[in-house]
Amino acid sequence: MSENGERVLLHVKLLNHRIYPTFEGVRTGASLRVVARTAPDGRVTVSGSVSHRVHRMRASGKVFRYWQTVQGFSLLRTKAGLVALRVLANDSQKNCTQHLFAGGEYQLAQLLRELGEQALLNPIRPHEWDPLYHDVRVVQGPIFEDHGWSGIQAQMSLLLQDLQGEALRLLGDLPVTGERFPLLREVSARRLGHSGLMHFLDAEDYKAVAENVFGKTRYRKPLAREIQRLAEHMLARPDWRSSHDMSVLNWFRLFRGLVPIDWIIESMRRTENNHFIPLTPAEFVQARALFRRVPRPILGRILAQPIAQSVRIIRDTVRDLGDARVQLRDLDLLPELIKARGQRRIRGARDLETLVRSMPVARVDSRSLARSNQAISAVIDEANTLREMQSYNAQIARLPGRDLPVASWELWKDPQFRQAADEFLVEHRRELMTAEQREREARAERHRQERLSREKKRAAWAADVAEKLDGMRVDEFQLVVARDADTLARWGVQLNNCIAGYASMLGLDVFVAVIDDQGDSAGRVRLNIEINHEMGIMQFLGTNNRDAVKELEKGSAQRVLDAITGNGIPVHQHALGLQQLALPGRDAVAA
Repeated sequence: MSENGERVLLHVKLLNHRIYPTFEGVRTGASLRVVARTAPDGRVTVSGSVSHRVHRMRASGKVFRYWQTVQGFSLLRTKAGLVALRVLANDSQKNCTQHLFAGGEYQLAQLLRELGEQALLNPIRPHEWDPLYHDVRVVQGPIFEDHGWSGIQAQMSLLLQDLQGEALRLLGDLPVTGERFPLLREVSARRLGHSGLMHFLDAEDYKAVAENVFGKTRYRKPLAREIQRLAEHMLARPDWRSSHDMSVLNWFRLFRGLVPIDWIIESMRRTENNHFIPLTPAEFVQARALFRRVPRPILGRILAQPIAQSVRIIRDTVRDLGDARVQLRDLDLLPELIKARGQRRIRGARDLETLVRSMPVARVDSRSLARSNQAISAVIDEANTLREMQSYNAQIARLPGRDLPVASWELWKDPQFRQAADEFLVEHRRELMTAEQREREARAERHRQERLSREKKRAAWAADVAEKLDGMRVDEFQLVVARDADTLARWGVQLNNCIAGYASMLGLDVFVAVIDDQGDSAGRVRLNIEINHEMGIMQFLGTNNRDAVKELEKGSAQRVLDAITGNGIPVHQHALGLQQLALPGRDAVAA
């Protein structure tokens, strides 16, 4: 045992130095390491992982190696006296937690068997000629190579059996289900590991279960009665041992502290049975973060809906929010959007899902994922560059009589050489064209240049109009010009319209919002205005695409329109939202 309380239980390392690296990468070794750590309070944690050594070659020919963790686990005794087994898979980045009880040793044996197969690089039946297994060497660990690969497999199996016995000896006896779950004495040890049944831990009656779920300060007698009714319904089913439907308690636990406890009791009374699709731990955390930002009246409407309907909608909603590695939407914007939409318009889980899905997508990667993506992008860019270089060399090889240098990696990275190579290939392809093909290409290029010229003029006009209108104040309102797609998306959510779909026209057309600048409603978007380069004002609409006079007072809407047209901006004869407003040179548009 080391000074920090760590002892290595097993460390096996296998390497193969005869495998040549590839651009995509090849596994040339594996390592299985399991250690036992003792905490200051005397509790022991057994943890381990399997890592593969990957041998790769970059496009420049440089060779490098790195170790990649494939799967890890930890086995520890909690302060509550339970034995928790956590497994982390690197490919899915999911942490699976289960509890071990007396009679459940096979779960640990199954995990160690999987780790052993990964440590041996997942062989099924290696052939004699396969270099991956034929040339493998044991560089660390109590394994001998005298009997070949089959001998290594047999020795690994024996080592894992000894490891299982040593781990269970360090952790102590596994808890007995009947002693820790008095209300569920006949339940199987495997099912007790699920979160829905963990609320029954050390509970002598249903009052204790209710306190475990909602807390002692929120306990009410009807809570215990409803939990007892749902539990009896589960126990009365013939196949109840094969289900973990008491995870329904986690759904009501989501509302703990956010709504009055009486609302939760009423919802439980309306729940006839415990049929329930449970949320994963990650989904539960995201759902709790979502509900914290939702006003209480909306949560009450969600509780009043059938639970089977609500849980499916909320589960799909939180999946769109992302996870711990990637956040797809900023939940801090939700209260503002609910206020702009109006609480009464959100009548339940479906309306809340629609509002969340309409939020701007703002992808935020975790630091580890960002570093991983950066490394992957670099490798992909090198692969594409290498493919281009090889294509160039193949083309010049088919051109006899041309004194052209063969590109090496260092030469191909020279920007001047790349530009000259591209120009040569374009010119060579043009020489191979017929007169008709050259004319067609010239015509397409001419049309492209004309389109770019028109777009350049249109962008200059849009920048000039935006400079005139952005920040203009009219009465108690301010005009704001959208500069990016996120702004359009936020306006579309607040006014419940489709302005976000015009993001591709940003910089060519002008999109303006009329925003309250004074009072308690300062910052609230009242109108959206679309101004086209050729046709002028096309849309002048408020919430739910209502006419401007229904969103603002007629006088205020008229002054906003006059302020915009006063800058030389015309109004299209079929513009939307201008009913009852006077247009320049025309009478008021009839309703």
